[in-house]
Order: sequence, then structure tokens, then C-alpha cells
Amino acid sequence: MAQGFNAEFKCQREFGWLLSLWLFLSGTGCALFALFKILDLAVFFGLLGLGTVVLGGVVLLLELGSPLRAWRGVLRIRTSWLSRGVVFVCFFVATGFLSVAPAWAPGLPWTLSGPAGLVLGWIAALCALMIVLYPGFWLAKNRSIPFWNTAWVPALLVGYAATGASALILLGSGHWSHGRHAYDLLAAVLIVLTGVLGGLYLLAMQRAGGAARESVRRLNAAPLNWTFHLGVIGVGLVLPLVLVLWVPSAQSLAAICMLAGGLLFRYCLLTVGVYVPPALVQEGIDFSRLNRTGTDLQREYAAMAAQRSGAQG
Repeated sequence: MAQGFNAEFKCQREFGWLLSLWLFLSGTGCALFALFKILDLAVFFGLLGLGTVVLGGVVLLLELGSPLRAWRGVLRIRTSWLSRGVVFVCFFVATGFLSVAPAWAPGLPWTLSGPAGLVLGWIAALCALMIVLYPGFWLAKNRSIPFWNTAWVPALLVGYAATGASALILLGSGHWSHGRHAYDLLAAVLIVLTGVLGGLYLLAMQRAGGAARESVRRLNAAPLNWTFHLGVIGVGLVLPLVLVLWVPSAQSLAAICMLAGGLLFRYCLLTVGVYVPPALVQEGIDFSRLNRTGTDLQREYAAMAAQRSGAQG
């Protein structure tokens, strides 16, 4: 009985650095391709976005452990966001490469700026947006981890994807495009928006209580507190904001800091995913009511244990 109604909070151990790297590469690459189309950037940025997503796909295959069985990912497209994500990635890579192919193969029957090239490019950009979103929907669908089971997660992943893409633009803008000041301003705005969004997310999870509050506590406690405070906040948000606004010569350093902070954020998000205690899962409790205080949860455990004891007696 004591084991069945164990109220101890436990973090998930299945996802770690490899999945964090996949989220980072796929999100950043897709957001870069979308900005390439929206801002009419040099073709180099479109190719960089595509290459980053392909590299992310390789990382995901390593995470899956059985690359030869990865094709089965499309078998549950009606019910699984992961299956839908596989389809989005395939369409994105195909249409994306076709849209920029005339840049190095001018003999093709379509051009970058022609109707066919534009249609292919915008289809790829739409797929890129869905690739940025679907991991957030996949995490948010996990009702047993309240820290993920919220609309804040997809929004944050979009924010960090756009911030990472702006960092890659900063790295390449000195050689491949013009208007560096405009890209500095874009990076600064995205940093601020992402930081505010992250702060609101943590505040909402802290107020929610239960397993969500425990996730926030673990972010601020050893051994993860230095990674979160110094890496995600200090290096990933505060330092690059200062650099892009007041130290224009340190543009590349700011971009590297933004990329490092984006990767560390994804790692922290996954690492502190705290499961709802098994007792609530076994009893089929309404998961929409799980983000409450520890006292409320303990009271429910005691009531369920008493009810089960009476039924067995």
C-alpha cells in the first residue's frame, strides 16, 4: 500500500542532452529558414537553416537508437505529434532544397524568384513553422508532467527558436547581408520577448503548485541552479542583450552566447520534468487539477489510501 501511494516527486530520466540538441538544431534551423523567407535574406541563410535541420535529424536518429526503424514514425500520424513531425521534416527538406536549388543549378526550369520557386519556398517555410511548434505540442500533451503540460511550452520553444535564428543571422550578417543594425535590433527584441515569456512561464508554474512547483524548485537548486542562472539567464539572455545594444563590435560573441543559452534552456526544460506521483496516475485522477499545493496532494493521497483500505477490508 505504501508503495502504491508513494507521493515522492521524481524527474524523468529518459530525455537528456541528445534530445535537447535535437530540439535546439531543428528549432533554430527551421526558424532561420522562415526568417530567410520573411526578411529576404541571402541564399546562404536558407542553406544554413536546411543544413542545421538535417544535422538535427541525424541527432534524433542517434537518440532513437534504431535508425533503421525510424520510418515507422509516420505510422501514427492521426494521433501522434511525433509522427506528424516526421512528415513535416520530410516536406520541409524536399521543398526547401528545391526552392534554393536554382542558386547553384541555374539550368533548372524554375528560379528563386519565379512562381514555382516562391511557392516551394513558402511551403517549406510553413513546414518549418510546424517543425518548430510540434515538439512543444508533443511535450505539452504529456499530462503526467505538469511542467510541460501547458501552452507556455510551445510558445517558449518558438521564442527560443527565433532567438537562435537571429543569432545565426548575426554571425553571418557581416559577410552575407547588409543592415547589421537592423539585425542587432531584431536580436535584442527577441531576447527581451523570450526572457519575459520565460519569466511568466516560471511564475505560472510556481503558482500552480504540486509537481509544476517542484520543477521550478529544482531549477533553482543544486546541481542545476548554476546551469540555469548563469547559463540560461546570464550568458543566454542578459550578456548578449548588453552586447548587441552597446558593444556592436562584439556581435559574434553575442550570437554565440545566445546559441549556448538556447541549448541550455532546452536541457533544463527537459531535465526538471517532474512526474505526477504514481498514485494519482493509477487512480485515473483528472490531470487538469493536478497543479495544486503539496498539502492538497497529500490530503488526496490519504483519502484514496483510506478508501482503498476500506474496500479491501
